[in-house]
Amino acid sequence: MQIHIILEPDITASELCEIGLLAESQDIAGLWVQNYATAGDPFMNLVPLAQASSRIRLGVVIVSPQEMHPLKIATSLLTLNELSRGRAMITLGRGGEWLGVIGGQYSPNVAALQEAITIVRHAARGKGRAKHGFSLPGQHYRAQYFRTPWVTQDEPALVYAGVTRDRMLRMGAQTADGVMLADLGLPRVAAGRIKVIREALATGNRPAEELRISNFVGWHVKDDPVAVAHEARRELVIRAWLVRDWLEPFLTPEENDIVQNNKRAFVDAYRNRRGTIEGVPDEILQKLIGGLTITGTADRMDEPLQRLRDFAAAGLDEICLRLHDDPAASIRIIGRQVIPRFDGTA
Repeated sequence: MQIHIILEPDITASELCEIGLLAESQDIAGLWVQNYATAGDPFMNLVPLAQASSRIRLGVVIVSPQEMHPLKIATSLLTLNELSRGRAMITLGRGGEWLGVIGGQYSPNVAALQEAITIVRHAARGKGRAKHGFSLPGQHYRAQYFRTPWVTQDEPALVYAGVTRDRMLRMGAQTADGVMLADLGLPRVAAGRIKVIREALATGNRPAEELRISNFVGWHVKDDPVAVAHEARRELVIRAWLVRDWLEPFLTPEENDIVQNNKRAFVDAYRNRRGTIEGVPDEILQKLIGGLTITGTADRMDEPLQRLRDFAAAGLDEICLRLHDDPAASIRIIGRQVIPRFDGTA
């Protein structure tokens, strides 16, 4: 299982370059930048790192075709792939912060996302280098004689589907280069999603080795246990936005009600950078942290490492560890404690 990292979106291009080179020196396989409306353009911010690095894969997560036409997404992705010499990645999905800003539709539309992934993947795999480019007539998104004569890279960029529910998972398994699950902190929960993916691959007669299966999960492992507790609580609301059915595997219905009735307290903690959640018992907070994240201290790595091994056993090819405060320190812990036990090659 490869180890990837995902960074806060507000890191500057120069900071991103420095952190990314550190991650590469620790043999981390991939680095992802989140596509937030409150941050700079993620593709442009990755350019200095793309030019300075040599091995680490570079990705943008998550981009919705509602915010940008798939052909424009493809152009940004291919440009990053040129500058990184064949190491670019992207995750497309129906979610993301931008939809709230532009008033987009969050409800799933499987056909629309499938068309978008197909267009971007065609471009990523060099179809636009043909004399007349390529055309794909779709109901939601279309490509007409799209040409990319400027592309020189033969190594294709990777196109992931950022999906979790059954219909989307089946589509992603049959359409994309990879599937990125989100906030599935418990390996047994991820295993259920991976089963759906495997069944979809079998139905579509697609070899399993053609698809990368990844999971985006919060990583709160530090030297200081006080910092660990503060960060883990503060960031809870962004773990699948604490949607009720995400919490059912590890909360009772009554505990889940308490969380749903106190969503504002979780939002306030996140916005005000606090480590306390008013109105929610500590026992529930501990269950949320244990169910949605990988958390611990660097001097006691048995549990975090076991969680990672369990994810690998469940069928993940990659895991994306979401870092928060002091990402350089987290990268060094991962490089020292995690990478030697897992395959860190890209």
